[in-house]
Amino acid sequence: MSDNFKLDFNNLDAITNFRNPLQDMIDDANRTQRQQIAAVEAMKKKEEQRKFEELLETIRSSSSNINIGGNATGIQIQQNSSNSTQAMTIQTGFDYEQIAKVLKDIQSYTELPQFNSTYGENADKVKTLIDKTLLAVQEKQEPGLIKKSLKVLKDLTIGAGGSLIASGILALLGNLPL
Repeated sequence: MSDNFKLDFNNLDAITNFRNPLQDMIDDANRTQRQQIAAVEAMKKKEEQRKFEELLETIRSSSSNINIGGNATGIQIQQNSSNSTQAMTIQTGFDYEQIAKVLKDIQSYTELPQFNSTYGENADKVKTLIDKTLLAVQEKQEPGLIKKSLKVLKDLTIGAGGSLIASGILALLGNLPL
């Protein structure tokens, strides 16, 4: 039996390099799977980076600084709003009629008994101020002087305290552009 079967140990390299075809298929499938996972992770990282950049751009574009030096009238600012509109009405003239109406409404408060207790020792001065300012409005005198009188009236009313009379007069004065 020994004559028919001989082992040649010189050609062992051919035997040790032998690979199972099934193992090759499994290795190829694993390699493909690793490549696909790496591609998905790269896409995910790229998408996260894109979202981060988009967020940064949104933050940069929404943090606006607005500096106004001097008088700023007739200005509207609208931020971070899509498909919206604004309307602004600018009154350029001095509205004597509106001021006269407000002063007449304030004048009606002077007839109430609480008026004197609200303003105390300044009650007569406030009544005189209201009457003179109303007369100046009816005569259409200088708007700057009328505004100063209205500001004095407002200051006196603020100093009068938190009564209903003072609150009502301040609310009426709040309707005027002082």
